[in-house]
Amino acid sequence: MKTDVAEISMNLYNKKNADYFSHARTEIEPLLPKEKALPLRALEIGCAEGHTLAWLKRAGYCNWVAGVEPYAELGANVDTIDQFFKLDIEKGFPNIPPASIDLILCLDVLEHLIDPWKTIRRLDGLLKPGGTLIISLPNIRNYHVLFDLAFRGKFSYAESGILDRTHLRFFTRATAIELAESAGATVTAVVGTETNRWQKRMLGAIGLRDLIAKQFLLSATKPVPTPRIEIR
Repeated sequence: MKTDVAEISMNLYNKKNADYFSHARTEIEPLLPKEKALPLRALEIGCAEGHTLAWLKRAGYCNWVAGVEPYAELGANVDTIDQFFKLDIEKGFPNIPPASIDLILCLDVLEHLIDPWKTIRRLDGLLKPGGTLIISLPNIRNYHVLFDLAFRGKFSYAESGILDRTHLRFFTRATAIELAESAGATVTAVVGTETNRWQKRMLGAIGLRDLIAKQFLLSATKPVPTPRIEIR
């Protein structure tokens, strides 16, 4: 009997620790829009229990937030979410007007999708010109993965982390940027996590800083169309 990929993913997600869904991703704060008028309208894909959206609203960054999540329900203490869509983003789409969102978050979600490039292109239709896309992706170029592969012949999946067994796609800094820009946005910032150590300075000196990063946070801006001037 053929088993659907979504069914396999659901079974794997059901085995995850509750902590996987229950914290706000406050590390994105340096990438949030600074020059736009606040508050914003935000949409998060893979919002888990909604804690990041609730934090954005409490902190005054947003006055309207919506989330999409197929595997979890909103947390019992999260009552500030304006809209919640329980759906698989690759099979359905939130009922939100085109070009109405200032900020779209895809945090640790795109690597779980069959076709994240198609999803980015579809989401671009919801983003306002000048709007911001923030994504986070695991770094397959991390030295732990490379060492095990090169010297131990191992590529072993785990319950979480870079080789989370629910990951379908893998990225480096370059391919993460390509994904973020696949719908026409321009990446304005890339931050590697887990790099504030002495090894960072040593590897950075020889151009290998990315070997320490476990994950990349990227911010991309949708271009604003240039008004066409008619010359008569």
